[in-house]
Amino acid sequence: MKPLDPHACDALDLRSVWRTHYPSTGPAWEALLDTGIDVTQLLYNLSLTPEQRLLQLDELTRVFEQVHGAAFAKKP
Repeated sequence: MKPLDPHACDALDLRSVWRTHYPSTGPAWEALLDTGIDVTQLLYNLSLTPEQRLLQLDELTRVFEQVHGAAFAKKP
């Protein structure tokens, strides 16, 4: 497969990039990287206040309900 093929899982594996830009802080950090957790998103979410996190959750819930409702509306 081509390295940039979106259907190739290796093209989506950013662990080497994260290890370069976010050096290890210990075994727990390494475990996060090994599982493929998006540490950039994790660090961003940790930078938010509790109120900002609740607003983010509220927005995500609203979008989910719209998509979910649209999916059911299309069923005959």
